[in-house]
Amino acid sequence: MSAVKKLPEKLEPLPAISPFRSLTNPSYKIKEKSHPLPPPAVFKENFSVIDTWPATHIAHTAPTAIKASLTANANVFITAAPEQPRKPHYLEQLESYLHHELRLLRCPEKGPSLTRLQVFREVFEYLINDFKTYQHLLAAIKQEYELVLRDQEEKLKEVDPLRAQLDKLMEANDKRLQDLRQLETAEVEQLKSEKQALVDELDASKEERYSLKRQIERLQEEVEKQYQLYRNEADARKMLVADINELKYRVDAPSAIKSESSTGKDDTTLIKFKLNKTKEDLAKLQDKLNDVLADYGDVVPRREYERLEGLHTTNSESLERYKTDYNSLIKEHQTLLDQHKLMSAERDEFSHELGLMKRSATPRPEWEQAVPYIEGGEAAWKEISAGKSSNQLVGILIGSLIGKEHSGPVEEFFEGEGTEPPIPKYLRWTGKVRNRNLSKADTAQLIQDIWNQKIVSDTEKEHGTDLADFLHSYLQQKYQEDLLVVEWGYNIHHACGLYRNEPHIGLFYETLTGDADDSVYSVLCTQHDALLTHLYQASLKYDSEGSLLVKNIQPLLQAFFPLKESGDIDELMGTFSDTDKVNVKALFNTERDGNLSEFLKTLYNQFYKERAQYVKDLHTSLVSICSSDKKEYNIQDLCKAFEITDPEKNSKDVNKLLAKVFNLNLDQLSSVGPVDRELLLQRLKSSGLIRSGPKGV
Repeated sequence: MSAVKKLPEKLEPLPAISPFRSLTNPSYKIKEKSHPLPPPAVFKENFSVIDTWPATHIAHTAPTAIKASLTANANVFITAAPEQPRKPHYLEQLESYLHHELRLLRCPEKGPSLTRLQVFREVFEYLINDFKTYQHLLAAIKQEYELVLRDQEEKLKEVDPLRAQLDKLMEANDKRLQDLRQLETAEVEQLKSEKQALVDELDASKEERYSLKRQIERLQEEVEKQYQLYRNEADARKMLVADINELKYRVDAPSAIKSESSTGKDDTTLIKFKLNKTKEDLAKLQDKLNDVLADYGDVVPRREYERLEGLHTTNSESLERYKTDYNSLIKEHQTLLDQHKLMSAERDEFSHELGLMKRSATPRPEWEQAVPYIEGGEAAWKEISAGKSSNQLVGILIGSLIGKEHSGPVEEFFEGEGTEPPIPKYLRWTGKVRNRNLSKADTAQLIQDIWNQKIVSDTEKEHGTDLADFLHSYLQQKYQEDLLVVEWGYNIHHACGLYRNEPHIGLFYETLTGDADDSVYSVLCTQHDALLTHLYQASLKYDSEGSLLVKNIQPLLQAFFPLKESGDIDELMGTFSDTDKVNVKALFNTERDGNLSEFLKTLYNQFYKERAQYVKDLHTSLVSICSSDKKEYNIQDLCKAFEITDPEKNSKDVNKLLAKVFNLNLDQLSSVGPVDRELLLQRLKSSGLIRSGPKGV
């Protein structure tokens, strides 16, 4: 083996060199901000030799501390205790600088921190630069650590988007889980309510079953008592018959004994023995007869049994035959129902096509139907209609129906009212517009379609649209061309004004011109639908076709309109004076000529009358609250008037009504100032005001 060179026990001290000579401008960066370091002289004044520490030999051991003490014999006892080894000066300066920088930068004492890492990195660089012998190794170690740290930072940067995406997914999942929990909670609550309803129904069934069981037991006890009475009475009757027979025997016995004594020579003792024996036999036979009558008193004779059995067989055969017929009838009924569904679908399709044809096509009028409405009859009509066009004939008919004011010829064109902003959008036009001469039926059908479309539009929006603006948008959506939009707008406006004597057309005209609020139609529709449902459900008890006898309608109307006076109910009943039976749905339908039924007209008129009386009562209450000479009222006065006039109307309904009257939101009512009396009464008269209960005292 080759000789191995023996290593020295201790390395030679390094030559005196400056530990910071390799750093020209000492500094370090934290978050892209550079921080300068103090000059190297601050750390080290004179280092000619790097000390080793901890010191293990005497050369680096500090002087010992000497202690002197007296013993019990007055002798001096001297002891020397070595002091703790002292750290090298360079190490103390590095540690002092490290603690100073950590405290200056306010680094946390524990845990990972980039600032803390930067301070330790700078101190480690100082240490590397001073130890030249191990500089390459320490620098390589530091470089590996830096590479690992940089790689970890890059991975963290890649992880951050994934973490953000994960947070979003967790948030979405939490929201979805919360929604599912709410849905599950709602379903659980519904199932609990259904369970409670079933439990209540089961308890009611148990109580009813227990009650029926008690009744059965009571009836069984009564039957037993009656049967016992019957048995006692039967036994008493049997005993009475036996006593009567015995008395008869006693009456007849002396004569028989006398005859036997006169003729025979039998012994008296033997006769008595035979008599007793006979009585015993008779008693046994009587008991046996009573038992037979008691046991077989309810037995049916065989002849009656055979007759009943034959009758039962005949009835069973008839029942089987009836069941077969019933099953065949059920099948035929199901077939008829299927056919009825098909026919109903075809009928609805044809009805829809008919409606489309009515709206799009213009059938030729039958002018002969106008003869009864013309003075002078058929001769006068022939004279008037000779050589006239259809448009001129319409003008003649309108003139004869509504008076001399419209008796002239019908204009073929309307004059445009202009394009100024006060004019409604559907009437803004300059020039002539063709007159289509809409009939009452066409006008009513158009109005109904416009109302239906507006209800759907208002349901989708938070706030309703004014009817005039909605009519313009409705016509634009339907016809798209400006000329057709204006033409139909003028014709609808003119036809509504012409036929405004009909309640439903007049209400549309007032709403269109701003004299009535949209809520009036909503209130009337709600009331009419509820009344139709009320009458139709009652009619199903008497007739499957939905018809009612007139005598059965009055109590139904009184129950539905508890606030109406008897005179109003009689007025409604007066519309049925010419019939004994009415179809409920026909009462609420519009006739082919566009007119309403007399019943529906009366409902409209009574609504207007009741609303006017309601407004009058509110005015009276306002006068009693304030004074008669007050010209303006505030919201608080009006709320008090509602409490007096209609105490059953809650504050929430009152606020909704006031918001509708003043065209405001609920949160804006408190900011409304005093309102002129006439303006307030006019707005109330044009609203859908309806009484909730009887008038207060």
